[in-house]
Amino acid sequence: MGCSGLMGTNQNVRLMDKSDLEPCSELMLKVFSGEPWFDQWDSVLHVQQYLAEFMDNPVFMGFVIEQEGKILGASFGHTKSWYSGKEYCIQEYYIDTDLQGGGLGSALMHGIKGYLKSINIHCMVLLTEKDLPAEDFYRKHGFEVKKDIIFMANRF
Repeated sequence: MGCSGLMGTNQNVRLMDKSDLEPCSELMLKVFSGEPWFDQWDSVLHVQQYLAEFMDNPVFMGFVIEQEGKILGASFGHTKSWYSGKEYCIQEYYIDTDLQGGGLGSALMHGIKGYLKSINIHCMVLLTEKDLPAEDFYRKHGFEVKKDIIFMANRF
């Protein structure tokens, strides 16, 4: 699943393991604390608890893109059985804020797709906010808006 040649450097996409939790938590806090999200996590430990819950899922599947052992981005998700075959549900997907726009997000996406195809998964699904750069990124990678589905929440 290696990807190379981006800007003359060598990145690697691989399956995530438990030892990636701490660096992925630190990176997620960095990425989502800034614009356009401004998430207000209490601490890196709070993020770590959040991401550990994904890892504890028996059908968890995560990926990192790294260079020389440093994690530059991650995808946290899980597989889901569906009538048309298994799907990969992306829960969190992010690239280091300082490195966005340089092709790393695309390299991670291509690495994920390659791996999923190898295990006979041919569909990815996710939720993202409208009208933010993430929407354009996912559209560029073949995701489409499902017009017949709505997201609902009930705060009480």
